Amino acid sequence: MIERKKLLILEDDHRMRDLLSQGLSSDFEVIATDTIEDAQMITNKSTPDIFLLDIHLKTGSGIDFCHKLRYNQLTKKLPILVLTGFGNSEKMLRTYDVGADDYLEKPIDLTILRNRLKARLKRFQDVSHEGQRYSNLKLHSDRNEIEVNGEIRTLSPTEFEILQIFLSNPNKKISRKEILQSVWTEVRVEERTVDVHVSSLRRKLKGFDYTLKALYGSGYILRSSNK
Repeated sequence: MIERKKLLILEDDHRMRDLLSQGLSSDFEVIATDTIEDAQMITNKSTPDIFLLDIHLKTGSGIDFCHKLRYNQLTKKLPILVLTGFGNSEKMLRTYDVGADDYLEKPIDLTILRNRLKARLKRFQDVSHEGQRYSNLKLHSDRNEIEVNGEIRTLSPTEFEILQIFLSNPNKKISRKEILQSVWTEVRVEERTVDVHVSSLRRKLKGFDYTLKALYGSGYILRSSNK
């Protein structure tokens, strides 16, 4: 049985939310909510595979939430589609400016919406499965593996998340607190936990052209091994 991908719907019109949930549940594992706060909690607890956001919400703006998702290391590359009944060129450009992948106007045929969601998800999966390359390291997001000079190494999910943060921010200091806030969103752990995971990750990165270097008292930085 093929695992259904998780779709988060953020829509505060309960009739539209029910219509979308029921109409898309045969193709996706649908999680629907009407507030940005709930959407953020759901995302932190178990990251969805794809997002469908309404723009005009009683609790804020779907555009602002999209912007937050693009600044989160765990969701910055995931597919985001925006659905609104207040379509105009200014709002359309605004959604693309904050990183939305697609802009859809209500009312929309469910078959068309389903196909647009599937197309965006497939495009994302095709890119992910090819493996992202960083110098002599290849990242396999679909199976928590890295390839260094052709040698496959398996990372724990936590190690993989930490590595993604550094690869997205080369030559930038990342504090232990920033790592804790990005990776351990639901539990309280000590900063020492970060050090343990980074130490293990360092061993698995042996041979990579970049090195995770400790900055005394402030965090870590990913720098070229030649520096």
